[in-house]
Amino acid sequence: MSNNEPNNHYYELAVRSLGLIEGAIIVMTVGAMAVVQWLDEQPLKVFGWFLFPIEFLLNAVFFPGTETRLRKNGAALLEALPMFLLSYVLYRFAKTAISVLRRVLPKRPQ
Repeated sequence: MSNNEPNNHYYELAVRSLGLIEGAIIVMTVGAMAVVQWLDEQPLKVFGWFLFPIEFLLNAVFFPGTETRLRKNGAALLEALPMFLLSYVLYRFAKTAISVLRRVLPKRPQ
């Protein structure tokens, strides 16, 4: 049914509205930004102290001249999440490679 017909009681939107998935993504993004802002305002830097030794060791190995600073909670959490994701991906890759090698390589005679 279109808007041009007489006695049309329905109204078709001229612009496509957001669907459930798009709305959920927007709500989650805004929620994550609010959580990061709230974490940054907290006086105790819990995530910063957790991330500091890891970042200090990585900087000492790869960037020796870099000064490592203590980060706020939100910034530390945003920097730690990709590191945790990368370590998990490497763990799963190594686990899969080991299982494939165990299947492919012949067993040792006893």
